[in-house]
Amino acid sequence: MSTVEENSEVMDAAVAIVGIVRHIVDHPDKVEIRVRPGTLRIAVELFTDPADVGQVVGRNGHLSTSLRSFLSAVAGKHKIRIDFDYVTEEENSRKQAEGRRDFPHPTVAVT
Repeated sequence: MSTVEENSEVMDAAVAIVGIVRHIVDHPDKVEIRVRPGTLRIAVELFTDPADVGQVVGRNGHLSTSLRSFLSAVAGKHKIRIDFDYVTEEENSRKQAEGRRDFPHPTVAVT
């Protein structure tokens, strides 16, 4: 099995997501993806400006579902599972206030 460090296609997919989202939102400079690698599972968190939430989620969640499907297809090819999460400003603030880290692995920021 491979990890994200060994798998440039997964990182390329994360970079592609950043590019797609930057073309959709009003504040492209605030788009960031954090990738937390693991052996069999990779956590991908998308952060944007709070004003861009509706644009990223899309109508009835179609856009966020498509982004998740894209990442899952790339990861599935390499037998890696991806957990894609769109983190809102409120959720991010709550996690930071609690000092919570979901994964013990280091984070790779893709901006």
